[in-house]
Amino acid sequence: MGFLAVQAARPEGKGSLAERPVRHGRTLLLDAEDPKGWGYILWVNRFLNAHPDADRGLVDLRAVERGLTPEDVAALEAELKGNPPAFLVLDGVSNALLGVDAGSPRRAAATLRAPAALAQDLDLTLLLLEEKDRPSSGAFSRGLLGEALRAASPAALFSLERVPPREAEGREVVRLVALTQRYAPLPSPLGLELVEGHGGEGWSLEPYPLLEGKTLVARAEAAILRALREAGEEGLPRKVLLEDVMAQASVSERTAKTALAHLRTRGKVKEVALGGRGNPKAYRLVDSKYFFAQKGESALRSGADFGQSPLPQRVGEADPGEGRGTLEPLEEEAGSEWEVEL
Repeated sequence: MGFLAVQAARPEGKGSLAERPVRHGRTLLLDAEDPKGWGYILWVNRFLNAHPDADRGLVDLRAVERGLTPEDVAALEAELKGNPPAFLVLDGVSNALLGVDAGSPRRAAATLRAPAALAQDLDLTLLLLEEKDRPSSGAFSRGLLGEALRAASPAALFSLERVPPREAEGREVVRLVALTQRYAPLPSPLGLELVEGHGGEGWSLEPYPLLEGKTLVARAEAAILRALREAGEEGLPRKVLLEDVMAQASVSERTAKTALAHLRTRGKVKEVALGGRGNPKAYRLVDSKYFFAQKGESALRSGADFGQSPLPQRVGEADPGEGRGTLEPLEEEAGSEWEVEL
């Protein structure tokens, strides 16, 4: 959802997801999965670095602590009426229902009906996220969560699945599958590849053909990655690589060169100068996958970085330090960094 939020924050007509236009406007992210919001903060900043034309002021992250109540939604509605966002995202539906009695499906249903009604009244798109095993086609979860989701009456139900690297030539790919959809026929599954930007400063999601070999260029790309993986750290000279790809994928030299250029643009293949007469070139794979914060990388680099805000306070609510409360805005201590070493 962080990538969608950044695309929505780009200028009108610029935002896109898998070559499909994204509505311009503000995105309100309600994070019930991680009260500190580190995952969103890290990835939104990475996506913003890859898309500098995005207005970071249009990405609004809020913490949801100890469940989401109808009173919380009422406070949000009062705040948003004058300036409704384009997207309202509730990440971690189960955690948002923490304050609901497990034996009270009606209360759970009411909890999710409130943001659904808010979305309809303000003409915004509501997205509910839950991390779980993929349900059977067209089916909701059983129990409290299923009852609540049925009450929200979503227009569509999607499953986002990670594609095993062996099925995607070692790339980091996710598959978006429509399980139910009321407003149109079910579309084909959509592939999205996580791609590191130039210099490692930003990341993006790019369309990925789920059926390998669907196009000649895709077939050539697969052959290049396979050849370089077998070659190891030494890589292959340009001439040798192109000849191998042309033979293995049965493509022309022009197609092989196009595929090589695409892989270099996406940061999958690196060009290395061999030196000597004619300045020959070799190519090798780039091992630059890191999905947690790296040593020396801080989720918050400066006060200008995207961060998190609290939910609006309800009238007459106790001090945040007492009882339920809400989170204060994140503050980074001087000289501190959040990092995870792999």
